[in-house]
Parts: sequence; C-alpha cells; structure tokens
Amino acid sequence: MSTTVNKQYHSQSFRDLVVWQQSFDFAKGVYALAKALPADERFGMSSQLNRAAMSMPAQIAQGQRKHSKSEFLRHLHFALGNAAECETYLMMVQDLFPNEAETVVGLRETNTVIQKMLSSLMYVMEHPKNYKDAASKIETAACEPVCVPMAA
Repeated sequence: MSTTVNKQYHSQSFRDLVVWQQSFDFAKGVYALAKALPADERFGMSSQLNRAAMSMPAQIAQGQRKHSKSEFLRHLHFALGNAAECETYLMMVQDLFPNEAETVVGLRETNTVIQKMLSSLMYVMEHPKNYKDAASKIETAACEPVCVPMAA
C-alpha cells in the first residue's frame, strides 16, 4: 500500500493536487490583499505576507517533484509552516486594518482548509495503512480530497 500511496502522488503533476490548487488561489488572494494595504506597508507586512503565501504552492510543487517520499513530506512541512506564518500576518492585518476584515476572514478560512489538507496528505503519506481513517478525517473536516483523480 505504501508504494501505491507514494506512486499516487508522484505519478501526477503537482497541478493535479487540490491542495496545490487551493494554495495557488490563496496566494493570488493574498497578493490582492497586500496591494490594497497602505503603501508604507509595501516593504513590511505586505512583503512578508506575499512571500509566505507564494511559498506554499511552491513548496508543494517542489516536494511533489522530488523522488522520495521523505523529501516530499519535508516540503509539505515547510508549506504547513508557511500557512502558519500567513495566519499570523493575516491576524495582524485584521487587527491593524479593520477595513480589510471581510477579505481577511475569507483568506483565513481558506488558509485553515489548506492546513487541514496538508495535514491530511502528510498523515496519509506517513501512515499509508491508515489511509481509510485519513479519508474519513478529510470528509469530517469538510474539505475536498487531497488529490484530483487522473484521467484514464
């Protein structure tokens, strides 16, 4: 089963991973938010937030292209760390710029879903025998499957 799980994620393009798609869209949303912040934040919080958000899909893509499961997992852990960093910056933006609160709330919700998806994917890869348990956790977390099935 472990090779099945490993092949499942390495035989596809990173673009087929729903978690990559979600984090890519999230990064675009963060970029739009950062542009809406005051110009004096351009080299401060906006820059840090953009870097952390853009690093999420980049880490997933880079890890998926690695040839070993441990390397992929390492990059997924980095992406999860970037998601936590984004959460911190988004909380700061929400407190300092209340006029952006609605946008921030939506981005924070998306970020939470991405974190759950990353955690689920890592769990499945680290515990392939417990794949069914992880699948039920994904359903209970009300987030999409981690991977889009490949077309035959």
